[in-house]
Amino acid sequence: MSKTLIVILILISVNILCADELDDKVRELQRLQSELESTEAKAQETAARLQQTVSEIQRTSSLKQLSEKNLKKYKAEARTLRDSLTHVERQIELAAERLEHLHRVQNAQIQLLLRVDRSYKGQQIQHRDHHYLQELIKLNCTEIAVMGGHKVSLERAQQLTSTMSTKINRNLRNEDQQARRYATQIRSLDNQSKELSKAEQELRDRIAQLTKDAAELETLISRLMEESGRLPSSYRFTQAKIAWPVRGTIIRNFGQETRDYNTSVVSNGIDIAVREGSNVVAIDDGEVVFSDRYGGQGKMIIIDHKNGFFSLYGYNSDLLVSRGASVTRGQVIARSGMTGSAAEPSLHFELRKDGVAINPLPFFEAR
Repeated sequence: MSKTLIVILILISVNILCADELDDKVRELQRLQSELESTEAKAQETAARLQQTVSEIQRTSSLKQLSEKNLKKYKAEARTLRDSLTHVERQIELAAERLEHLHRVQNAQIQLLLRVDRSYKGQQIQHRDHHYLQELIKLNCTEIAVMGGHKVSLERAQQLTSTMSTKINRNLRNEDQQARRYATQIRSLDNQSKELSKAEQELRDRIAQLTKDAAELETLISRLMEESGRLPSSYRFTQAKIAWPVRGTIIRNFGQETRDYNTSVVSNGIDIAVREGSNVVAIDDGEVVFSDRYGGQGKMIIIDHKNGFFSLYGYNSDLLVSRGASVTRGQVIARSGMTGSAAEPSLHFELRKDGVAINPLPFFEAR
């Protein structure tokens, strides 16, 4: 009798130890899932920032190319104006030299005419060269006037060309500075892009590792559940088919694969699109073993149906039952919402048998 008692006590102790280890592993799995969700959110944010940086690089590169095109155009215009200004300045020099020569010739002609007039003063006659010299002086005056006007025109052209050259050179300096700023900005954005790419890859690696760790831990939890004797012996519900938790359109099926950041995530349940605030009901009788916010599932309820099945209800806006409450089939337990990682108002529903997620669709009553 004492030996039998000892064996029973040993078995109880082993079961208690297994149960404690199981609880620890469940908590560890919850921690891993929470970290996985947080890492995925960071990865999404990093990817968005990387895409924004790449777009900014493309935009800045386009602006830099436009600036370089303008710079090339301004350089060509500056060269043309510089050559034009040099040519005008040379023409002004030639016009000034010609005017100076004409003035010297005119002075000489006037001096000669004065000498001729003085030599024949009082004789009431004119020297035969007097008329000729007067005509030469008139022609020279006309040429001086024309050349003077030409010089004035050249000086105006010089002033206009100089003004245009100053404006082009100013544009050239501004465009050159802008192109340099764009080049500096692109280098900075390139460095930022490299850092973001590195951070994104590290997050992808972390997601892959967390996904692997969570999968291994789920396997361990399933084994510990078997070893602890917590598996129920019956797999029957109160009716042949379970009730639908909500009535809506299935927008994500069981086992549907989503690929993000080189990581494959498979849905453990179904997502049902439904208007926010709709009644969420228990699929069958059971006990609420969890009622709180949980990671990507948002506000979530888990019901133990005491037959080897657990049902999970996520993305809710309000939870109407607490942990430890007994619920019956069709009882309203929550209001649907868009909490957690929900992309639209919906209910995330899972059905687990012996802790393993299974396709719930074959278990539902006909619609």
